[in-house]
Amino acid sequence: MDNSGRRVYLVFAAVILILFLVVIGRFYYLQVVKHAERMAKIENSVEFTVIRGKRGTIYDRNGNPLAMSELKVDIAVDPAGIADKEFMAGIISENIGLDKKEVLDILKKDKKNGRANNYEVLKKDADYSDVKALKTAIKERKNKEEKISKSIRDKESKEKKLADRHISDLNQIIYKESFKRVYPQGKLLANVLGFVQANKNPEEEGPEGLEGIENKYDDRLAGAKVKIKQSSLTKKRIYDDDIDIESEIGNSKKGQDIYLTIDSEIQFIAEEELAKMVEKVHAKWGGVVIMDPYTGQILAMANYPTYEPEKYREYPVENKRNYAVSNLFEPGSTFKSFSILAVLNENLVKPGELVFGENGSFVFGKRVIHDSHPNQWMTIRDVVVSSSNIGTIKFADRLTNEQLYNYFTMFGFGQKSGINIGGEANKPIRDFKKWYPIDKGNLSFGQGLSVNMVQMARAYSAIYNGGVLWRPVLVDKIVGANSEKVFVPEPKRINYEYKSDKKIIEMLEGVVSDDHGTAKRARLKGVEVGGKTGTSQIYDPVAKKYSWNKVVCSFAGAVPNNDPKFVMIVVINEPQGKEYGGTVAAPVFKEIAERILPKFDVFVYKNDKNKDKIPEYVATDMTGSVIDADASETESEIGSDYVKIPNFSNIGANDALAIANDKNLEVVFIGNPINNRKIVGQSPKAGELVLAGTVVSLDVEEDKHNENN
Repeated sequence: MDNSGRRVYLVFAAVILILFLVVIGRFYYLQVVKHAERMAKIENSVEFTVIRGKRGTIYDRNGNPLAMSELKVDIAVDPAGIADKEFMAGIISENIGLDKKEVLDILKKDKKNGRANNYEVLKKDADYSDVKALKTAIKERKNKEEKISKSIRDKESKEKKLADRHISDLNQIIYKESFKRVYPQGKLLANVLGFVQANKNPEEEGPEGLEGIENKYDDRLAGAKVKIKQSSLTKKRIYDDDIDIESEIGNSKKGQDIYLTIDSEIQFIAEEELAKMVEKVHAKWGGVVIMDPYTGQILAMANYPTYEPEKYREYPVENKRNYAVSNLFEPGSTFKSFSILAVLNENLVKPGELVFGENGSFVFGKRVIHDSHPNQWMTIRDVVVSSSNIGTIKFADRLTNEQLYNYFTMFGFGQKSGINIGGEANKPIRDFKKWYPIDKGNLSFGQGLSVNMVQMARAYSAIYNGGVLWRPVLVDKIVGANSEKVFVPEPKRINYEYKSDKKIIEMLEGVVSDDHGTAKRARLKGVEVGGKTGTSQIYDPVAKKYSWNKVVCSFAGAVPNNDPKFVMIVVINEPQGKEYGGTVAAPVFKEIAERILPKFDVFVYKNDKNKDKIPEYVATDMTGSVIDADASETESEIGSDYVKIPNFSNIGANDALAIANDKNLEVVFIGNPINNRKIVGQSPKAGELVLAGTVVSLDVEEDKHNENN
């Protein structure tokens, strides 16, 4: 080879060597220098974040959990930190039940908006079995790769570098632990319990619980805030001593537990029977409240429609509403018991005295009052049993306006019951000095005033317990690590003679047991039942008269009547068709009572062949249409008790509150109204006519950050 050929060869060899060195240098730069820089960056990119300890559990009176928090884990990955994506996709897919291609697609998302992507979720709220399987597989594979790496002394060995790369890749799995709210009983008591906002940022101000008990006692239930370190790039938590979030943060920083007075078995039965009837008659809503008359404790509070708290976003606002406390209704004939008791207590009726029923038509306050069927001579007992409007007015008219008003307020009507849950609706009774002539008659049989179901339950309890008006209790106690708060029901003595309530209790038994009683469908064979039906037509302020098509059907009763184990109120609102308190509310009472009485060692005799035939007139226990409106309703202020619900959609929370206050409506926000967030849902719906003082549930838009999490 001549000199020129040798020079060409040397130049060519030098170029090859230089290219080789460049490739090696680049490889070293990327795999060693840049990797070291990146790891240093991760180590130095530390930020502090906040998590909460485990949220407290809500129990029923028997210690059965109704709402509780469980540890949940989101499995995520740092795509930019993984070099061998095929290798990692295989391990991940084999252990968490995802397709390898699906995992590989996620791992290839190593850039976002031109920057390294250090956090991508593989599986949200993963099962414990998946988390355990992946952690075990990662640990075993790391041990294997570390043994390979340690067994090779040559740092430049391809096998060693591959093992080190795999070790680094295996460290890029991220486990994001937090607590998930679960409701082990499903829909049971959902309208009372409320729900918890999913993925709420613990650093954001405002409640985590968005409705019901979860919201009212959020500050008690919420776990304490804990500051922890995490990587600002991967969001991987950095613990100084490998903290176990469930035991060391969850338990030590746990929220307080709440025990309710609710009995889950009774609640389940009440909800089941209520749902059957509401669906059968296509009613707008229904409610049941069961109270212990001797303690004021609520044993059941059923609502229909309802929802699943864990899927609260999938249901409309009206399904989440606690109708038993947030809705007002005109009680109708169930209210007559208190007018009659007032007459008895003031000794304004003689033994055996009769009043004439005017054959079903009577002029009072220049207006014509009707009964649902013609009556002639009646005792005061007959008036109660047959639910005569005319008889009730004739007896109640012996009282002064002030006396009648004082009896109504003495039983707690026109004022909040004070039950220890949120969202109670109330409308004060108009001052007796402002009554029009017809108002005394209206009010005596439950028309032109409004109540909620809890108010009615405690008032009937006061009749049955000898005159104690309880401040009802639903939350029994709150228990913390070193504290306990017990809610003791507050009694208030009602001033009436012992014989008065005994007389009215005997009459209420006749409403159920007598042949001409209005509540025969509440009968229980072998057990005395007492109670009162009510069918109140709903006032139409536009037409200025009570509607024939919309009614509220109710039954208030106790069993056994001589020594009640509970008082129960049933309300069925706006059933379709020709229905009354005796046809839809009384049967619900019967079915629930029959099923729950064995819990109180009271047993009902069953005989399917012995079915009571219901006389036609029994069903027509009606108030509302009983007054002929020959001119206008301006003589009375009935119309002023009703409000047309505004449209709150897309209005800021602050503005919505101002509008509601102006309309004499109460407000409960479902969500966090801070920063004047917009309203995205409401119940009742815009345009509905409701009694003034009704609670409006306003669904507030959630924080966009939380929704994306």
